[in-house]
Parts: sequence; C-alpha cells; structure tokens
Amino acid sequence: MQDVLLLNADYSPVRVLDWRRAVTLLLDDKARLVEHYEGRQIRSPSTTLPWPAVVTLTSFARHRGKVRFNRQNVLARDHWTCQYCGTAPRGTSGRPLPGELTLDHVVPRSKATRGRVTRNGRSMPVTSWENIVTACRPCNQRKADKSPKAAGLVLRSRPRRPTPWEGVSMLFSRVEIPDEWRGYLAA
Repeated sequence: MQDVLLLNADYSPVRVLDWRRAVTLLLDDKARLVEHYEGRQIRSPSTTLPWPAVVTLTSFARHRGKVRFNRQNVLARDHWTCQYCGTAPRGTSGRPLPGELTLDHVVPRSKATRGRVTRNGRSMPVTSWENIVTACRPCNQRKADKSPKAAGLVLRSRPRRPTPWEGVSMLFSRVEIPDEWRGYLAA
C-alpha cells in the first residue's frame, strides 16, 4: 500500500503515515488533502475518496524534541556507511543493504560500569546516540571489545544525537520517494 506524506500547517514535512491514518485525519477534519495518487481511490459503501499522497494538518503541531533511538535511525544518521572504513554496502538497485551493517559501541559494553561508559571525560549510557556508530562486519569484528584507537581504527565522524529536523530528513532517506511528494521535500 502507498504511504502518505504528512505536512505541518506551514507545509513543512513532519512524517510518513500509513494511508489508513491519513484517511482518519482527513475524515476527522484534522488534515486537508494536498496531493493524491492518480487513478487510485478509496471506496466505502457511503463515500469515495482519492487515495491521499500528501496531506497537511489544519493546525500547526509542534515537533517532538527527540529522535527515537533505534537501529534504523542510527543507520540513517550515519548514511548507511561504516564509520570506520567508509564502506556503504549497496544492492543491485543502488539502495542501502542494512543487513550488511552492524551497530558498534565506540566504548565497548565490556568497559561499562553500571550501564555507563566514559568517553572524552563525559559519562553516558553505554547504548546511546553518543556511543553507537554504524560499522561493517569486518570493522566491527576487528574492533571487537577494544577502543577504536587500540584496534587501529579512526572514527570518520563523532556520534551525536540528531536534531528533530535531522530526524525528519533521516526518515525520508529510508523510504522510496513518490513523484507526488517531491515538491514538498527540500532538495
């Protein structure tokens, strides 16, 4: 089924919705239809609607302040690229192959005390935005339970918590962008 792009009242992208949730927002007058998928309709015994492609909220909604920490978001933050060697495994379609990448604790879990590690004089949870990076299998195995320096590896970028706007950009980097959305996403 087709996903739907949700825009805020100011037409800034917010997230991708399941089509059923988008229809609910439309029927509850919480959103307006902006673009629809040509030649597709949603039918019920009492009504027929064009299949929504882009909807906008009728009133402005504030973004959540935090990006959820999970594997997909870490891979997207790191652009599906090993943060040690720069490898970016791609399939025949050119799309990233997330199964070829792993998540690595910069400061290994084996060095944690009560679930926390210290890096650059700063204490943090062992599994956090600031201590997890994307790594290809060979680099992760080479590093094992050592620090990057002890394993002869260098981080290409410092891991950090993404901003809310980066979280929205990361979301769109994971989905196939339909033509109907292109005019509403930053180039």
